[in-house]
Amino acid sequence: MGRNFSAGEISDRRIQLSEVKTRRAAWEFLRDTAKNDSYINLTIDDVHERIKPGERAFATELIFGSTRMRSRLDHAVESLIERPVDDETRELLRLGIYEVLFMTTADYALVNEYVDTSKMVLGKARSSFVNAVLRRACREREGLKEEVDLSLEIRTSHPKWIVDAFSLLLKGDALLDELSSHNQSAQVQAVSFDPLTQEEGIREMSLPFGYTLTKPPSAVSSIKSGRSFVQDFGSQLVCEIALATDPEHELNWLDLCAGPGGKFAYLAHFLNESRLRGIELHPHRAELIRKRSNGFEISVKDARESGFAENSFDRILLDAPCTGLGALRRRPDARWRRSEADLKSLVKLQRELLGSAAKLVRVGGIIFYVTCSPHPLETRAQVADFLKFHPDFRVLPIEKANLSERFRSSVAADGMMQLMTAEHGTDGMFLALLQRGK
Repeated sequence: MGRNFSAGEISDRRIQLSEVKTRRAAWEFLRDTAKNDSYINLTIDDVHERIKPGERAFATELIFGSTRMRSRLDHAVESLIERPVDDETRELLRLGIYEVLFMTTADYALVNEYVDTSKMVLGKARSSFVNAVLRRACREREGLKEEVDLSLEIRTSHPKWIVDAFSLLLKGDALLDELSSHNQSAQVQAVSFDPLTQEEGIREMSLPFGYTLTKPPSAVSSIKSGRSFVQDFGSQLVCEIALATDPEHELNWLDLCAGPGGKFAYLAHFLNESRLRGIELHPHRAELIRKRSNGFEISVKDARESGFAENSFDRILLDAPCTGLGALRRRPDARWRRSEADLKSLVKLQRELLGSAAKLVRVGGIIFYVTCSPHPLETRAQVADFLKFHPDFRVLPIEKANLSERFRSSVAADGMMQLMTAEHGTDGMFLALLQRGK
């Protein structure tokens, strides 16, 4: 005779049963992104389109969370099994164990739903294995949560080379806090040149146009019209510091690596078409910039061979390609995609782009060197190398007094800025102002 469920358990059971499709969609999405080498933050809408609107937050947490915590989950899997496991089964176990360790799903519902899902996507034989592993994970939950004996890279789920990079900047609790902040869901920050309603966003008083959105971007009317766009507060601060060096907005500007990320659009709000130009390597990205900033000239070319005459610009924004270690909370799979080999090639590219910018900026002009990475080789070491080979340049110190108190600690004695996610609530943006002398 079957078990009799209480009214509360029946309600909970119905909710969990409705999520069978969601868990399957999450597993298929992770399987496909791995095969297609695509980024989950750019393709998450593929899952949202397949499931009910009420389940999208659950699916996003499950996908982003299990991706961020991959090495922690793999460590748990290895402690629970005694034989090798194929990639498809491992991915499903990651999802299930993420719920065991980091979510509040009832044990009986969690096991039942993953067993049902595994029967559909893996077959009956592997579903029995999934059943056994997840039941054991539920029984041993407290032991699996224990962190005392875990290395920092397992505890915070980062590759060792990334932990080593951040340890050059931070120590002790500050290092742990920073790495842990990469595993927290990021609030959606935006710039809006028109005031948002209280239902749409919360005003960020440390920035003139900053908001934390309280609605999805697609539900904010000014984002639809183009008067607002999603942009991290760190990027907004970079633009504000840069624009402050041209208060009359009368100088000639070049965005050397424009991209569709938003800094060009921010500058374009204040500078007219004759004062601001951009370069973008990829045609489809250049078209996105043109749509956001209609009427501005975007050249499709390699910024290292710009074709512009030397000494053509007073201000050059170089938002250089980088490892993106400052945005790991927004790009949960980036930590598993990047390697030290990538770092070496990117440092070389940054050096070449800085060399190109040095030729194009006029005497007295400024290069704004920006990376969304705190890695020393991409930031201060890169600047030191540039100054060594370009003695006619100097670091123009960023004035702390001109910044909101929230951001003042980001500016060091050398006058360069390094934002950190845990301390400043932004992406880990670096900025150095490089001024050309006579």
